[in-house]
Amino acid sequence: MKERPKWMKTSSLDELQTKVGHVIIMILLVKMLERSKMVTIATGLDLLSYSVCIFMSSASLYILHILHKGKQ
Repeated sequence: MKERPKWMKTSSLDELQTKVGHVIIMILLVKMLERSKMVTIATGLDLLSYSVCIFMSSASLYILHILHKGKQ
C-alpha cells in the first residue's frame, strides 16, 4: 500500500478524538456482549434489564454516528 486508506486519514484533533471515542465504545460493547453470554435469565426483570442494556448500547452507537455525520 502506497498510502493510508481514507478511513484512517484525520484532518484535526477533534476528528481523531471522535474516532478514538468510537473505538472505545465498540470495545466496551464487545466486552459487554461477551459477559452477557454468562448471564442466566431467570425472571422477566432480568430479561427486561438485558433488553434495556442492548437498547441503550445501540442507541449510543446511533447517537455517535449522527453526531459524527453532522460534523462532516
